[in-house]
Amino acid sequence: MGRLIKPAEYAKQSGISRQAVYAKIKKGLLKAKKIDGQMFIELDSSVDIQPKNENASAAAKDLIAAKDETIKVLKETIADLKETNNLIVGTLKSEVELLKEAFGEMKLLYRTQIEKLQIDAPKELTNIKDSEVIEQNDFIDIKELAKNLGLNKDERKKFRKAAKAMQKEGDFRFVVVENDIYALKNANYSDFIEVVNRV
Repeated sequence: MGRLIKPAEYAKQSGISRQAVYAKIKKGLLKAKKIDGQMFIELDSSVDIQPKNENASAAAKDLIAAKDETIKVLKETIADLKETNNLIVGTLKSEVELLKEAFGEMKLLYRTQIEKLQIDAPKELTNIKDSEVIEQNDFIDIKELAKNLGLNKDERKKFRKAAKAMQKEGDFRFVVVENDIYALKNANYSDFIEVVNRV
């Protein structure tokens, strides 16, 4: 017959909780019997229970080593993340600076183009009778412009008709002086030529 030991003592010597001991009894992993209403665990003489202190000491050392290794890895990860974050922030700052420069250049470019396109009050010339204004503002007769653009006779008629309609709608490139239509010399008329070619 083996020796008998109380569950609390078995738990203490094994380094496990009493609940774990009772769970082992319930599962049949440990033999147990009641004597005078008290529970005892029956151990074979071959079973040697290692004292709790030796078990706990080895487990504690392993746990501390694992914890130290985890802390080391976490510190390295944090250092890597900080470095990556600094690189990302640096890149974003340089990208923002480039965008600011590009925006400034575009703003300057558009401002220059807008200033070139601004022509002083061409609509005010509509139906005036002073031919000197035409010369001062660099306007030419619509027939002459059509000829300069290389339009044939039919195309010139269509061009004149389209110009008259556009002048009535307020197109700054055309003015009427004594019922004659004049056009701004240096303006772009590609849209009119497309209309004429389609008709």
